[in-house]
Amino acid sequence: MKVSAGLVVFLKAAMESDLALKDEQSKKRACKIYRACWECKKRKIQRDSAYDTESNPSGLGSLNTKGDDEIQCPLHIGERLSKLELLFEKFVCRRPSNAGPGKTPLRHPLSDTHAHDKPPKLGFGLPEIPSNGNAITVIGDGILATQHTNWNSAPSIKTLINSEDSGYGSTSETARRSLIALLPSQNDADVIFESTNGWMTLRGMYNPAKHLFVNQDLQSYALDMSAVSQEHTLVIARTLLHLAICICNLPPEFNVSRLSNIWSLDATMQNYVSTVTSLVTSSDEQMSTLPGLETLLLLAAYHINTGKFRQAWLIVRRGLNLAHLMGFHRIITQPSSSPFDAIENSKFIWRLLVDADRYIGLHLRLPFASEDYPCPEDAPPHLTHRCKLMAICRQIAELDNNVTPQTYVQALALDERLESLMKELPKEFWEVPNIPSTARSPESAEVLDRIAVQIWHFELKIFVNLPFLLRAPKESRYEYSKLTALQASRALIMRWFALHNAGITQAGCRLAEMGLLIATITIGLDILIEMGTKEKSEVQKRKGNDFAIICRVIAELEKLGNSSPREKIASRSAVVIRKLLSSLDPSRRTAEKARLVVPYFGIIEVAYHKPPIRPAFDLDSDTGNKLNTTATGSHIPVFSFVSNELWPPSEAYGGDLDFDIVLFDGLEDMDTEGNWVF
Repeated sequence: MKVSAGLVVFLKAAMESDLALKDEQSKKRACKIYRACWECKKRKIQRDSAYDTESNPSGLGSLNTKGDDEIQCPLHIGERLSKLELLFEKFVCRRPSNAGPGKTPLRHPLSDTHAHDKPPKLGFGLPEIPSNGNAITVIGDGILATQHTNWNSAPSIKTLINSEDSGYGSTSETARRSLIALLPSQNDADVIFESTNGWMTLRGMYNPAKHLFVNQDLQSYALDMSAVSQEHTLVIARTLLHLAICICNLPPEFNVSRLSNIWSLDATMQNYVSTVTSLVTSSDEQMSTLPGLETLLLLAAYHINTGKFRQAWLIVRRGLNLAHLMGFHRIITQPSSSPFDAIENSKFIWRLLVDADRYIGLHLRLPFASEDYPCPEDAPPHLTHRCKLMAICRQIAELDNNVTPQTYVQALALDERLESLMKELPKEFWEVPNIPSTARSPESAEVLDRIAVQIWHFELKIFVNLPFLLRAPKESRYEYSKLTALQASRALIMRWFALHNAGITQAGCRLAEMGLLIATITIGLDILIEMGTKEKSEVQKRKGNDFAIICRVIAELEKLGNSSPREKIASRSAVVIRKLLSSLDPSRRTAEKARLVVPYFGIIEVAYHKPPIRPAFDLDSDTGNKLNTTATGSHIPVFSFVSNELWPPSEAYGGDLDFDIVLFDGLEDMDTEGNWVF
């Protein structure tokens, strides 16, 4: 018990001494507030530490708290503020700095005031700014000085992205070098430019700078490869897509041996397009510029030329979305008398994007993404007429959504409107011109633009009246629409033959060939309906000329398709037209129905001497079974669910599925069964 009592006393004494020591230390730790920058704190701590070490050899010096509340550093605060001003002016205002490496940096006005004269009020916030406000004045003057000219010159439309400011660094330079390596030699480029039928791409779809042309001659329609290689990445990519379009539009008789460094035209085209797509067009930041939108336009034009309408629609829609973000839909509504080239180029690009969206969307039965745009006051006649045609495309697209007697009244009104627009132009405008095969001039370009507008006008007349042509056998009131659609089809085919005889069928992004397919199918369907509802001898007498026209079109398309692998639209169009007329062959009298999938028309079933019909969709059919598959061969099936009121409902139609499932991508030859192979 005695030992235990002594231990308790010892522990109690130790605890009391420990508490006393802690209390002593807490009293020595005064609250220190260093009202200074970190350099002052660091020097003060180092000075106190050195002083304590000298005065106390044991190294356990105590902190000197005398005069801590008087420690202030207006000198360092002024220097820090002046440095911030310089950085702001240099990197934000883009204002050159006057402080060189050997000059004394600018000091804040606080640095000239002694600490003992007027101590600044410091607290937990920022230091108080003096009443003169020179720092803010300097910053404000820098902003106004650099932005004054921009505010009075033009809106912030980006034309090109500077490689130093784009944030890509070495990656952008690597992509640029890869694109430069793909540029052909000047000799090969000159041969392509002088031989292509797509020379109208220059000045027609985009406007390169004058110094990029050979000898700076705009009439040469040829680009200087050495000048292009010195330009921005977007300019190089845009030139490669232009070359791909030119190669695609080379005439069938072109001899590739004339080129020194290009051995395969198809491989070269695909290499240009795939490289530009992977390195350039995948960046929204680069595409949000005028050259970027031009690059998207050229890429869409290439896919139209190769028959990939679905891919072209996606690219055009992306270009429209970016143009909306850039405000082009507001710029187009402003007066056209703008002195800035960027404004005029943005309006030019917006019109091309809207026109491409209307053209592709109408053929694929897809919605439009933009409103109508005003036509320039000083525009040539063909451009003015094209603007008016694009304005009524939306109403035409809505006709076959629900065909009723009321919509027929609307169709007649649209047809009358097209007729009135046609009468507004002189008779000479609608004549089929004599097209020179080799002339390269603004006059020749205007002739080709005029015939392209004529083809688009007659194709719209077909779209207006086609739903009622297919209903004419059962309802005689639609006879006018039938005659109008057939007349427009013959006029369109006549203009395609004018282009074909001149040897430049590829001009105009093959607008003529797509219109030719629609017109020929329209005439062919009328012949099949007549053969299924009337006497054979009567049909032969009335439709003999139309049948001869179709046979000539098939022969010319097959000849064109066999002459070059680049003529994909011509070769595939010949296949589908021939298959459509196969039901007239007496050898197929006992054959089963043939099922066709045709662009714009959808799914068609034809049989010997029976009117063609749109079949009902069967979930148990081969097409329905493909909905559950993930791949067909090396391709993934592409399905298009289209509400198709173009055809009258068939008698056997009893399902609730009021749409076609189309497994085709424009006129591209895919390995999907049921696409083009029957």
